[in-house]
Amino acid sequence: MFTLNPEQWKILSSYLDQVLPMSEAERAPWLESLRHENPAVATQIQALLAEHKAAEQEGFLEDTLGMPGIRQGLAGQTIGAYKLISLIGHGGMGSVWLAERSDGRFERRSALKFLNVALAGRGGEERFKREGTILGRLSHTNIAELVDAGVSSSGQPYLVLEYVDGEHIDRHCDQRQLDVEARIYLFLDVLLAVAHAHSNLIVHPDIKPSNVLIRKDGQVKLLDFGIAKLLQGEGETSEVTLLTVGDSGLMTPAFAAPEQVTGGAVTTATDVHALGVLLYVLLTGQHPAGSDSRSTAELVKAIVDLEPARPSVVVTSPKATAQLTTSRAALRSTTPEKLARVLQGDLDTIVGKALKKVPGERYPSVTALADDLRRYLRHEPISARPDRLAYRAEKFIRRNRVAVTFTALAMAAILAGLIGTITQARTAQRQRDFALRQLDRAEAINNFNQFILSDASVSGKPFTAKELLDRAQHTLERQHGASSNRAELMASIGMQYNALDEAAAAHHVLDEAYTLSRGVSDPGVRATASCYLAGTLVRDGEMDRAESLFQEAMRELPDEPQFVFVRVECLEMGSQVARERGDGREGIARMESAQRVLHGSPFDSDWLEVEILVELGEAYRVAGQNSKAVSVFEKVDPLLASMGRDETGFAQVLYNDGRWHSRDSAVRWNRKNCSAGPFAFP
Repeated sequence: MFTLNPEQWKILSSYLDQVLPMSEAERAPWLESLRHENPAVATQIQALLAEHKAAEQEGFLEDTLGMPGIRQGLAGQTIGAYKLISLIGHGGMGSVWLAERSDGRFERRSALKFLNVALAGRGGEERFKREGTILGRLSHTNIAELVDAGVSSSGQPYLVLEYVDGEHIDRHCDQRQLDVEARIYLFLDVLLAVAHAHSNLIVHPDIKPSNVLIRKDGQVKLLDFGIAKLLQGEGETSEVTLLTVGDSGLMTPAFAAPEQVTGGAVTTATDVHALGVLLYVLLTGQHPAGSDSRSTAELVKAIVDLEPARPSVVVTSPKATAQLTTSRAALRSTTPEKLARVLQGDLDTIVGKALKKVPGERYPSVTALADDLRRYLRHEPISARPDRLAYRAEKFIRRNRVAVTFTALAMAAILAGLIGTITQARTAQRQRDFALRQLDRAEAINNFNQFILSDASVSGKPFTAKELLDRAQHTLERQHGASSNRAELMASIGMQYNALDEAAAAHHVLDEAYTLSRGVSDPGVRATASCYLAGTLVRDGEMDRAESLFQEAMRELPDEPQFVFVRVECLEMGSQVARERGDGREGIARMESAQRVLHGSPFDSDWLEVEILVELGEAYRVAGQNSKAVSVFEKVDPLLASMGRDETGFAQVLYNDGRWHSRDSAVRWNRKNCSAGPFAFP
């Protein structure tokens, strides 16, 4: 018999809480991971698991007081209108049975959950049924429905829930090796469920992976919502009753918020924290408190006092073995280094804000958390900001209000004047540098074009457009050094090859332009080279690299007016990449973003507006939104007329055979599918 003293039990109990709900297949890798971190504890846990298994086989403690639902002998018995079939599982909250209706009203399998009598409080049968009726109105596609509630003839409280045949969300993601983006999309469904409950003034007491199941059809189901309300005592105001939970037995310590473990009020912000922990686990495969907590007391201290490591840092932490970090990254279809780059920045910030120790510093609502995740997926700026100098300064000021106030009053006037002067000087310098760069660029392009054309005319022989491009390419390749002008000219030549359907030449030249651009500091040139290369890779079928180059370009570009045209071009290219990858929705989103960028800038370009409209219409058409495509395409004709281009070769191509070649890519609009004019769709 394996014996433990009280101190040893304190150390091992938190580990047992984690491993006991796991299946045999899941325990082996968990123990192996623990063995790398703490061999002694791993050996003791393994011994305890062996004794636990032997005790279960012998039926030890089958008749545990207050937990009659655990007895296998209950199979076949009737509780209310339900017949018990088999035991699904049990734990500190009670036991769960698979059940079916026995009164013949309808056939439906349900999960009948016996609640531990010790958690039920002083309320009686009538209060329990009444609260069950209230929570039964909580209806959402991602929440396991509460069908019924009552108290058995033996005084055992029970709930009848929708039976969900599914996997824990973390296991579901790991078994399918879902990447970060796919995990976030699943997590957003969890947020929808929690937000719905919050709108009904109900807080979940215990959000954790085992309470979030993914059905075989991929639908998310959140379990045990509303049990907190069912276990509340009476005598409180309705608002407090709905929004507070006072019994620590209604939480899992590893997923508890600081205010839960310290006895504070449980509010919607508590659920935001639990969701932050769940997101951290899904993204990294680790708990934010770390895996080296040796006791419940240490876990509580970590939850209350210690700031968790950023997700991007923990996935490559030297504390874990290389094998462990590699295996965790592989479960997310990537490597540790690439996973760290994906998590760095916005996702670090989003998770960090959800996990703030002070409830008021977290996201104000689950919806706000979901909005930031959607902005991340759309590559838009998030509302949360990382904890940089301004945040730390604010904390310092709060701790030293009096001293800082007197100092601030003395320095305010001086700093205001100094900051204004510096800001104006920097703005003027940036504007001057940009103007000089554009002047130099224009002069370089004019000189190069004049040289190429003059050199071509000297021979006295007729030449084709391709021969002229070949001459330009040869000239540039003989030059030395990586300059912004050279890289930009090379990229422009590559796009001209694309326009001539010279795919091989375009790929070669744009590859060289991209390599050259890595050696220059101008973000506009670097982004242009990345986007142009992405465009030609689409034609070659290299979709993953094309998407990666697009993302790289968007990260390069500052959010400043002088880069508006480059940003619009890149978004057009990114739309084409998304469409070719089969993501029509993202293709539309990127073109709509390009339109917003142009309209929100100080520039007015009718021709760029035409390009955006044609690309946007094509995005709608590819996505099957034909009515929107027609509406967008119909705006092109008056714009062309206003520019005097309605009788040009471009317009003829657009109207007659439904095809327009932009400088970024070929936009196909097949008039054979039209039924009544150039802008009609079936």
